[in-house]
Amino acid sequence: MNTSATSTRPPAQHLFLFGLALALGLAAVPGEATLYLALAIAVAILGLPHGSFDTLVAKKELSLHSLPRLAAFIVAYLFIGALVVLLWVQAPTTALAAFLLYSALHFGDDVAPRLGRLGGLGYGLWLLSLPLALQPAAVEPIFNALGAMHTGPLLTAAPFTLAIGGALLTLGLWRAPNRALSDWRDPLLFIAAAWVLHPLAYFIAYFCFLHSPRHLLLVARDLELTTWRERFKALAPTTLATYGLVAACAPLLLSLPTDDILLRLVFITLAALTVPHMLLEMLASPRRSLP
Repeated sequence: MNTSATSTRPPAQHLFLFGLALALGLAAVPGEATLYLALAIAVAILGLPHGSFDTLVAKKELSLHSLPRLAAFIVAYLFIGALVVLLWVQAPTTALAAFLLYSALHFGDDVAPRLGRLGGLGYGLWLLSLPLALQPAAVEPIFNALGAMHTGPLLTAAPFTLAIGGALLTLGLWRAPNRALSDWRDPLLFIAAAWVLHPLAYFIAYFCFLHSPRHLLLVARDLELTTWRERFKALAPTTLATYGLVAACAPLLLSLPTDDILLRLVFITLAALTVPHMLLEMLASPRRSLP
């Protein structure tokens, strides 16, 4: 399934440019209310669904052919996510630091098949460290809104993780025999985007217009879902169930400002879902190969 054509031409490699254009448009709108709303809508429509194939992936790759085994998988998936939420409630700064680290690992999987594991880690560290290093004054209020109030060490460490990420990424690019155009172009675009965009607009451009569609298209191909109708039918149940869970949690945050509610619903939900999503990818990866 892993051919040289697909490995050197990853899907959605030009969609990121469109996302950057939209993010620049958001930057022209005065005030941050529109940005927060755009974040919630973009993640709900373009971000969250990319993990909604997980049940189908588990059924195929882990041989969950009986209802009890499938139910056990769903319960375990939700339980792991609940543990992440509990950690965020009890120790938000620790949870945030962990989220940034495992997100770097997860985002690095976008390029790891071509640049290697270390090159992928460098890619993830690079893209996440850039806004922290270049715009710490804009990032800190976001971290505070997520409940993490002691984030000085994270911001102080950002230039060092950026340097490490850049070194690993450069090494991965130098050693890769089949790197794609986007593997070196996008990290250069990350610099400009992190410099001029609000960190949330930067996140929308990357997560909703590069990472999520790329992952969705690759997994859909692996599951042999060839039409958009098939993909929508496969995505809809889990995506709608996720919306329901998020809506059920919203009343617990009503004492917070509206912007803080949106940020917590978006990022804590992503944090909670990313851990079981990554674990499933680790379990499934020996059985399949995504370019």
